[in-house]
Amino acid sequence: MASDGLGAVARRRAEGVGAAVPALLLAGHVTVVVFGPGHAEPWQTGLGLLAVLASAAALVWRAVAPVPVFCAVLAADAVTRALLPEAALTPALPVAVWVALFSLSVRRRARLALPGAALATASTPLPGAGGDVTGPLLDDLLAGALLHLVVVLCGRLRAHREDRRARLLARLADVDGERRAAADAERERLARDLHDTAGHHLTAIAVQGAAALRLAESRPELADEALAHGAAVGRDVLAALAELVAVVADEPDDGPLHDILPPLCAGLERRGVPVALDVRGRPRPLAPAVRATAYRVVQESLTNAMRYAPGAPVTVRLGYAPGEVTVTVTNEPARECEPLGGGLGTGRGLAHLTARAASVGGRLAAGPSRRGGWTVAATLPTRPPRTWWPRAVDVALFTVCAAAPLLAAVPLTGAELCGLAALLTAHAAPLPLRRRAPATALAVSLGVSLAWAAATVAGVLPFAWLAALACAWAVELAALRAVGAYGPARATWPAPVAVGAVGGAVLGLAVLSDPAESAGPGTAALLAGLGLVAVPWLLPVWALGLLTRARRGDGGRWERRVLDAVAARVDDAVIGERRRVATGLHGTVVAHTAGLVRRAEEGLATPHDRRAALTGMTEAARGALAGLRDLLDAMDAARLP
Repeated sequence: MASDGLGAVARRRAEGVGAAVPALLLAGHVTVVVFGPGHAEPWQTGLGLLAVLASAAALVWRAVAPVPVFCAVLAADAVTRALLPEAALTPALPVAVWVALFSLSVRRRARLALPGAALATASTPLPGAGGDVTGPLLDDLLAGALLHLVVVLCGRLRAHREDRRARLLARLADVDGERRAAADAERERLARDLHDTAGHHLTAIAVQGAAALRLAESRPELADEALAHGAAVGRDVLAALAELVAVVADEPDDGPLHDILPPLCAGLERRGVPVALDVRGRPRPLAPAVRATAYRVVQESLTNAMRYAPGAPVTVRLGYAPGEVTVTVTNEPARECEPLGGGLGTGRGLAHLTARAASVGGRLAAGPSRRGGWTVAATLPTRPPRTWWPRAVDVALFTVCAAAPLLAAVPLTGAELCGLAALLTAHAAPLPLRRRAPATALAVSLGVSLAWAAATVAGVLPFAWLAALACAWAVELAALRAVGAYGPARATWPAPVAVGAVGGAVLGLAVLSDPAESAGPGTAALLAGLGLVAVPWLLPVWALGLLTRARRGDGGRWERRVLDAVAARVDDAVIGERRRVATGLHGTVVAHTAGLVRRAEEGLATPHDRRAALTGMTEAARGALAGLRDLLDAMDAARLP
C-alpha cells in the first residue's frame, strides 16, 4: 500500500534525524573548543567534552525515554555550568537541553513538558566557577522562560502534526473499508429516496387506477381523472428517477416546512382523501436534513394512509416548540372495503423513517391510535443552538479591553472619559471578528493604535491617554493568536512581525509626543526599529494560535493531498453505486413507468377504450412497484467486493 511506503519513509527519516542531531552537537562542541578563543585547563576541556559526549549519547534515546533523557541532559548542563568557567563552555549543552525538552514535548503531554520547561529555566543561572554567585536576573529568567515556552509549543505542534499524519495514514490504509462504507451509505440513501419518491407516486397511481376501475360503472368521470393524473405523475416520476442517481440533494423543495407541506396534503385531497393540516407554534428555520426528514415522514404516512385506509380522513399536525419540531400524522380507521393498496408496499417505509429520524438526532413512533386508526409521530431537533461560551469569551474580552484601561487613565472629566471610552471601544471593536476574519481584525486594531499615537503627536489627543492604549494592547495579542488559529494554513508568520513593528512605531510616536522628553525624529525611528526586537516575545502568542489550529485538525498541503486521494477513491465508489442503481432502474422501474405513461396517454386519446387503458396503466404501476421492490431487495443484499 502507498501508506506503508509513506510510513517507512517517515520512520527512516526519523531514525536519521535521531542519530544526526547528537553527532552535530558533538562535532560543534569540538569545533568551538579547537578553533574558539577560549583558554581552559585540559581537565576542564576534558570534563566539558565528557559532558557533551554523555548528553549526545543520551539524546539518541530521546524518542524512547524522553523523561530520563531530559533529566540527564539537564543535569549535565547544570553540573558543567557550576564547575567550569565560561571559557570551557560551549552552546552544545544548552542546545542539547532544548532538543531534549522538544522531544519531551513531542512524546509527552503539556502537563509534563511545562514543568520541564520551568525546571530548565530555573536551573540556568547557577553559580559560576571560583565561587562568584551572581543572582538570577529578572530579564535572564524571562528570556529563558520565553525560549523554553517556545520550545514546548513547537514540540506540541510537532506532536499534533505526527498524530494527525498517523491518523491520515491509517485512513489511507483503510481506504477500501471507507469505500465500502461510502457505497453502503449511498446505497441506503438511494434506496430511501427511491422509496420516498417513486414508491409514493406509483402507489398513488395504482390506488387511484384501481378505484376508478371499481367505480367505472357508477362514476365514469373518474376514469379521465385517473388517466390524466397517471400521465402527469408518471412523467414526474420519470424525471425524478433520471435525476435521482445524479444529484445528491436530499431536500424535497426549497422553502420553510410549513410552506412545502400544504401542496403535499392538497395533492392527496385531489385524490379523494380528506387531509387537515394544523400548524402550531412560531415557525422557525430548520436544518436542511431536519426539514427533509419531517417532509418524508408526512409523505410516507400519507402514502400508507392511502394504501391501507383509503378515503379515511387524515390529520397532519406540525408543531414548533423550543428546541424541537414535532410532526404527527393520524388517519381514521379504514372503511369496510378492502384496502386498494394491499401488497403495494415495499416493507421499508417505517424502518427508513425511524433510521432517518435517528440520523438527525430525533425519534419516531408509530402505532394504533385511540380511535382505531394509525398514528405516526416524529420529534426532531431544530437547528442546534450556538455554543454559548465563544460569545461569553468575546463579551468578556471586549469588556476587559474596552473598560479596564480606563482605570489607568488620570482623573478625567465626563467629556474626556466619553472620548477615551470611544477610542478604546473602536480599538477593541474588531475582537468579535477575529475568528471569521482574523487578519482584518488584527489590521484594524493596529491601524487604530497607529492613528491614536499619530493623533497624540499632532496634539489632537492628550499624551496621558497613551497609558490606556498601552493597557489595551491585549487586543493585538488576542488578534495575533487568532491569526495563528484561524488564518490561512500557511504564511501567517508576518503577523508577529507586524505587531512588533507597529508596537515599535507606537512607542516611537509616544516618545515624540511626550512633553517631558526632547527626543527628535531619529530617536523615534530608532525605537520604532527596536520594536522588531519584541518579535521573539510575540512568538509564543502566535504559536498558541498554531497549536489551537493543530488541535482542531487543520492540516497542511500534505494532509490535504492525502484527504483528496481518499475522497477521490470514495467518490469513485459512490459514483459506481449510482451507476449500478441506474442500470437496475432502467431495466425495471423506468420501463414500466414509461409504459404507464404511454397507456394513460393512449386512454386519454381514445375515449372509447378507457377501461382497457385504466387496466393497462394500473398493471404497469403495479409492475413498476414490483420492480422497485426487487431492486431494493437486491440493493440490500449487495456488497461492494
